[in-house]
Amino acid sequence: MPNSRQVVYEVLEIYDEISRGYAYWRSRAWELVRVLRGGVVLDLGSGHCINGLQIALTREVKYLVCADIAPSMLVEGRKLLNKKGFLKADFIAADATRIPLRDSVVDSLVSIALVHHLPREELIEVAKEVSRVLKPGGLALLTSWSKRQLRFVKQTIVNCLARLLGIRKSFEYRVKWRTRRKTYVRRYFLYEVNELKKVTERAGLKAISAGYVSRSNSLNSFVVLTKNTYS
Repeated sequence: MPNSRQVVYEVLEIYDEISRGYAYWRSRAWELVRVLRGGVVLDLGSGHCINGLQIALTREVKYLVCADIAPSMLVEGRKLLNKKGFLKADFIAADATRIPLRDSVVDSLVSIALVHHLPREELIEVAKEVSRVLKPGGLALLTSWSKRQLRFVKQTIVNCLARLLGIRKSFEYRVKWRTRRKTYVRRYFLYEVNELKKVTERAGLKAISAGYVSRSNSLNSFVVLTKNTYS
C-alpha cells in the first residue's frame, strides 16, 4: 500500500478524471445538511458543491466556500452555482488536511463522503483542521461510508485475515467507478461512528449527534460536531 500522502494524490487524480460523471450521478444534496445553520459555510471535499448549495438555498448564508482537491470538480461546482444564481461563493482547490483559511472563521462546515478516502493518519489531520477553522459554537457535519454493508463483507474478511497475518495494519477497501473510457479503482478507508467520534474529540471537537443513515443504497456513519468556546 502507498503511504498516506500518495493516497491523497490518488484521490486527486481519480476525481479530477471522473468529475463530470460524478456531478451527473450525485445530483441531490443530503438531507442531513439541514442540521447546519448557515453563516459562513465551508463545504470541505465539496465535489461539485451540491451540499454547500443546499445550505445556501435554505439558510441565511453570508458566504459559501467550496473546497475540493480536484480542480475539475470545482469547475462543475461553479457551473451549478451559476445556474442556481448563487454568486456569494469561492471555489478553492485545497487539501482537506491543509485548509487555506484563517482560524475560527467558519460557522457551518459540511464534509460529505470525504474522510473515507483517507487513511487514519490523514483523518486525524483533517479533524485538527476542522477544529481550527470552525468558530467556537459553530457546527460541523462529517460522514463516512460504513463497513457494515453486505457489499463489503468479503473485503472485511480479507482485511481481518491480513491484519492477523501481519500483512496489513489498516482496513482497506476497493470500489470501482466505470466510465465509457476506463474503470477507476478507488481506495477507501471506512469509519464507524465511534471511530469518527474518537478522532474528532481528540482534535477538540464535541459530538452532539451521531449515528447511521442510509443514502443511495449505502450505509453511512455521521457525526455532528461543535467546538467549545474554550477550544
